[in-house]
Amino acid sequence: MITSLNIRNFVIVEHLELELPMGFTALTGQTGAGKSILIDALQLLFGARSDTEFIRQGCDKSDLSASFSVSPEIKEWLDDRELDNGEEELIIRRTLDISGKSRAWINGYPSTLAQLKDLSSLLVLIHGQHAHQSLLRRGAQLQMLDGYCKLGPKLIKIRRAWDELSTAQAKLRKAKEEASLNAERLERIRWFLEDMKDLGPSKNEWASINEEHTRLSRATDILEACQSSRGLLTEEDSSVLSMIDTALDRLGEVIDTDQKLEKIYNALTDAREIIDSASDDIEHYLSRTDFDESRFAELDTRLSDYIRMASKYHLEPEQLYNEYLSAKKKAHEFEELGDLTALEQKVKEAKEIYDALAAELSKYRKKGAQSMERQITKAMQTLAMEGGKFEISVQNTEHPGPNGTDSVEFLVAGHAGVAPRPLIKVASGGELARISLAIAVTDSSTATVDTLIFDEVDTGIGGAVAETVGRLLKTLGSHQQVLCVTHLSQVAGCAENHFRIEKVQSDKDKAPSSRITLLTPEERVEEISRMMGGLKITEVTREHAKEMLHQG
Repeated sequence: MITSLNIRNFVIVEHLELELPMGFTALTGQTGAGKSILIDALQLLFGARSDTEFIRQGCDKSDLSASFSVSPEIKEWLDDRELDNGEEELIIRRTLDISGKSRAWINGYPSTLAQLKDLSSLLVLIHGQHAHQSLLRRGAQLQMLDGYCKLGPKLIKIRRAWDELSTAQAKLRKAKEEASLNAERLERIRWFLEDMKDLGPSKNEWASINEEHTRLSRATDILEACQSSRGLLTEEDSSVLSMIDTALDRLGEVIDTDQKLEKIYNALTDAREIIDSASDDIEHYLSRTDFDESRFAELDTRLSDYIRMASKYHLEPEQLYNEYLSAKKKAHEFEELGDLTALEQKVKEAKEIYDALAAELSKYRKKGAQSMERQITKAMQTLAMEGGKFEISVQNTEHPGPNGTDSVEFLVAGHAGVAPRPLIKVASGGELARISLAIAVTDSSTATVDTLIFDEVDTGIGGAVAETVGRLLKTLGSHQQVLCVTHLSQVAGCAENHFRIEKVQSDKDKAPSSRITLLTPEERVEEISRMMGGLKITEVTREHAKEMLHQG
């Protein structure tokens, strides 16, 4: 259940902190005070589409948050998505800034709107004030029946089966339409595959052989450079070493005449040792280096094969391997498309699976429809529709789809002695509102969520029917949290808790804001009296209000 709601700068709400109790709670107030703003805030927290119009005038951001008690189902949902904070309380928060950017969190973790919508199905069931309008849509009627029958898992299965059937049918249709073109494509692909079979490219081979080829081609240069360097240093007649030796011999003849020559002589001696050592190092390097000329020729041929094939098919050499894999995959696809018999068999198998699931779904719908008919018909008797009857027609349609092969239509007879007619042909707006309410109460009585929210679903009714509605909501509140925005004193009088929402303006230069107050018994008398109407609240009105609260 919802334990608390915190709203900042939302529509006409400046700041609101609200703790919500268990049981049936009525939310009342004059038109324009902001009663339905609380519902709008909750719907935003549950992933509804945002709009900058929601931001309070003069503010840059709206900030909404709500806390919920955690049931085992909710805890499992949070655990599966690693959103559990280890507490016994779930916190949802959403912000909207003036630029239109919206952000959401579940237990402090950033979340998506899809996650909010998914989670909301475990938390609340909201019946809006225009629910009776959606009842007129055939698709909505099918959705309500499926919700009543709890067919969610079966719908997931049949939608998957429908996707597989649709995919198989599309492949077969495409294959028939493009049979000759696919044959030509396959022929071209086979030519390419034949060439690739001869080439036999492998993953990363081009890069590998290119690198090795480059290294071996430079190895020849290295070999020549080392041999030439060794000759220049020590092997040739006019080598550096022989020239140094000549210089040392000449200096040795005159070194005893001037001591300064000794330093030069020693430097040349050191240079001779360095050059001799470098020559030995080159010889050692050459003795340990094995340059395989046949391998180089092999790589050269392989690279040429790659380049020739790449040029033939207008590709880069490094693209050949991936193109080869892609061509094999395409060839398989075209071969499948070319095998019309196999494609027809796949369509047949997919249709058999879909038809079986559709038949099972239809069986559950027809069984659930009988139960739903009884419950709604029973509820209608208490809503000034004595003798009325509610029926659900579940018929096979010629246009199967992702939700099966059924067409669902709600039929209603407003009183005894008339034949049920399609709901869309019900003329009375009040009658439609009462039927909508009967469906809402029936739907809510089977709901597995902890919180039910009714947003002015009592529009179009009054008198004794309104009191009956209030008693129905109070009955629901005995085992669930029920929040009801209402303008009817008879409904509010049955509530266990009563909040008044009013518009206040503390400063004439500031925009007005909504304020919500939990009413005391005395304040409830005044609020019920106001709702009962009249320009002036009299003692007689107050007595009527007290009596209504006492009966409620």
